[in-house]
Order: sequence, then structure tokens, then C-alpha cells
Amino acid sequence: MDSNAQTFIPKKDRGMDSFRRSVRRSVRRGRGKGMLGAVLRGVLVGASITVIGVALFALILNWWDASDRAITAINQVVKFVSILAGVVSALGGDAQGGVLRGICVGLLYMALGIVCYCLLMGQQPQFSGYLADLGMGVASGGLFGMILSSRGKS
Repeated sequence: MDSNAQTFIPKKDRGMDSFRRSVRRSVRRGRGKGMLGAVLRGVLVGASITVIGVALFALILNWWDASDRAITAINQVVKFVSILAGVVSALGGDAQGGVLRGICVGLLYMALGIVCYCLLMGQQPQFSGYLADLGMGVASGGLFGMILSSRGKS
């Protein structure tokens, strides 16, 4: 029998090394599965950043008597930071399609926010009233995607 020939090892005796190799292989195969998964991941990351930011801001408002203008400005900053985090997550180090992914993340993030707001306030969503928010999401997501994808090429 040839000493270089591989011997048969039953599955139950392969051990942890074989398991680790197959996990690494399946993770590698899962990367780059497509733009839709990356965009959905970005929207979820952005939404979670928003929830955390709004909760922290609500705690701060207990001690700070802020004006309506300050609250509006801080809410806008939370939205921008959330969209930026979502675009970073959607790109995932990939420099291709940054603008399109950013636009999709921004649009879906703002649409999700509008729907959640309408559900919480018990309103019927009138998208003509929220076009400015949707436009802000598209513009900021596209801009962040363009900046991040151009930085990845350098």
C-alpha cells in the first residue's frame, strides 16, 4: 500500500479540525451572496443604531430641557449616523456598487422609519408628506456609498 495514499477516516472520527475547515469553507461561500442581502443587513444595522441612539437621547432628555429645534437637529444626526453605519455594513469592504447600495440602504431605512412612525402614531402613511425624508435618505446614502467606495479603491 502506498504511504502517500489517504486512508479512510470515518466521519465520526474526523474531529474538530474537519469541523473548523467546513465552517470556514461555508463562511467563505456565503460572502458576497448578493446586493439584496447586503442592503438588508445595512438597513437592519441602521435601524438598530437608531433604536440605541433614540433610547440614549430619551434618557438624556430626562435631565436636559431641550428646545424643539435641538431635538429635531439631534434626530437628524441620529438618522445620518444610522445611514452611515448601514452603508458601511452593506459595503462590507467591497468597493463595487457603493453608490447603488448606499441609495438602497438610505431609501429602505427611511421608508422603514416612516412606516414605524405611522404605526406608532396611528396615522395613515401619506408618502407625499414624507418625500423630503425619503430624498434625504437617498441623497445621504448615495453620498456615503460614493465616498466609501472611492476610499476603498485608493
